[in-house]
Amino acid sequence: MKPLRGAADLLAARAQREGWPVTVTFQVTDRCNYECVHCYQEHDAHDDELSFAEVDRILDEIAAMGVLFLTFMGGEFFMRKDADQILAAAHAKGFALKVLTTGHHITDKRADFLATLRPIQFDLSLYAGTKGKHEEITRMPGSWERTVAAARRLLARKMAVLLKAPVMETNVDDVAGMAELATEMGAEFTFDPKITAIETGDQAPLELRMKAETLKRFYRTTMAGHLERTFIGPESMQAKGEELRPLHHAPCRAGQQSVSISPNGDVWPCNALPMPCGNLRQQSFAEIWAGSPELASVRGLTWASLAECNRCSLRPYCQRCHGMALVEHGQVAGPSLEACRHAVEIRDSLRERGLIPATETALPPTWDRVDADGQHRAKAADPNGKRRVAALRVIS
Repeated sequence: MKPLRGAADLLAARAQREGWPVTVTFQVTDRCNYECVHCYQEHDAHDDELSFAEVDRILDEIAAMGVLFLTFMGGEFFMRKDADQILAAAHAKGFALKVLTTGHHITDKRADFLATLRPIQFDLSLYAGTKGKHEEITRMPGSWERTVAAARRLLARKMAVLLKAPVMETNVDDVAGMAELATEMGAEFTFDPKITAIETGDQAPLELRMKAETLKRFYRTTMAGHLERTFIGPESMQAKGEELRPLHHAPCRAGQQSVSISPNGDVWPCNALPMPCGNLRQQSFAEIWAGSPELASVRGLTWASLAECNRCSLRPYCQRCHGMALVEHGQVAGPSLEACRHAVEIRDSLRERGLIPATETALPPTWDRVDADGQHRAKAADPNGKRRVAALRVIS
């Protein structure tokens, strides 16, 4: 996979120079048969899902624009009865395909079919190395066996599998088991330590974030090797003598080389950034890409244009998300307080191991608004620092 990622970086750089897209994430349905406690999506069965004919037309339009990498997702992608037909159409148009799925619907028969299309990767959600903890999160009996079986089926047919786990207070001690299972199977794995609000603005999932001490331990143990490779290792920007996240750079590629398409045809800068920039039932992809003022505004965002981020000394360690800033704080061009919390822990972890200077102790300009347990809005709204009642819980 390393040569492919290198090629993707080269394509992204060329796309930025020439002004055309490389990657599209196509969310073809909101429907899902799981009820994962942390999920940032709505899962209503909308009546306005794009038809297969509409999806096929849109695929033609994005192919004509030079898009190479196409990711399909839901909800649960395979909840659509025409999911295989959509994949076959995309394959015929020459896209390099990736599929995000729980794996619940990948039988032996479907795995045989998928092997004929040779997608570049399947991303499967697996929340723990054991059945019990995983199913507390999915709230679907049998889901752990389904996902593990799907991963094994795909791997047996020589397809690349990435197991993904969001890390929460409730499963932080179980993700190591997931990593061991992935290694045993021959799959890749990755962790996401950021839990986000629902795209509607509902803050309920934030109760699941790792608390201060848990987050500190996570970055100093589970993520220690990853941090060293990312910030200090031979492939890091520092090792290459390049500045990490300079002011004139964009914090992410949302809306630049990539966009997302929602189930009803809305175009968003990213699937995590719910900002409609046009609708593909009313305009062509080319018209939206070239003419959307909303896309233009997101493309224009640099570290220099972000309030408070532009004077923060922890910017090199920050993994800010436009979507989190918008959904949690209502301002896409402002800071994401959860990113601030993580940046401090990343920096402190590196400093305590002697990998960066001991003098790096500054705090972000937002620090008086950052809650140690990630409940930033609750702290801002309540001068007494009380937490609101949790809207959902995971049984521990």
